Amino acid sequence: MSRERTQKTWAWYWLSVLFVVAGGYLGARAYPGGFDWAYEVMSALASQKHNPEGGHWFAGGLALGMACLFPVGFLFLRESKEGKRREVWFSRVILGGIFFGVLVGLERLFVYHISDVVHKAHEILALFCFLSLFIGILGLTLSRTGRSNLSRWSALWVVLPLMAIGLSQLALYFDQRDLGWVDTEWRTMGIPVWYSFAFWQWLAAVSLWISLGLLLRQKPQRA
Repeated sequence: MSRERTQKTWAWYWLSVLFVVAGGYLGARAYPGGFDWAYEVMSALASQKHNPEGGHWFAGGLALGMACLFPVGFLFLRESKEGKRREVWFSRVILGGIFFGVLVGLERLFVYHISDVVHKAHEILALFCFLSLFIGILGLTLSRTGRSNLSRWSALWVVLPLMAIGLSQLALYFDQRDLGWVDTEWRTMGIPVWYSFAFWQWLAAVSLWISLGLLLRQKPQRA
């Protein structure tokens, strides 16, 4: 039964990947002037304002893709209740991040530009989503770690993009603070891609799904 449950969870995981990748592809195809993955952020691809013809594809794909991760989060929670107590908390944090991810997708899908109504509302939702997922995944990974190479790779996939975002934006603040928010003009200005928040944001999103997959492969340690 446990094996069958895990197989079903893997099916939900890959369905999540499919929804997000397909939504991103279709959204990028319709993006005005073409979408620059290195210099344009995720929210622009899903935005009705910036991507009027294709924003719904990525927003819908993101909402569905995140919703498909609920079985993954609940599997972690069930496994955690049979193991270490702190893993229950990390599993709940992951579920919270998934919930906020669904909200981000729905917000982009049904609201033209929510930050015009509530200041920084989109940014707050997205921040809660990313931080909850990365804290939960990292905590659960380290709790299950032992000393396996798989666990180390899982932790690295979570930590490295976040470190890169922090360091790149810190360097940008001290060295190029007059540039303003990242956009495609940065490419024509010759601004290195590693300064781009968008570049690291996309890598962080990819690492999120990879980390979840690696975490699914890990066996929880019993208390």
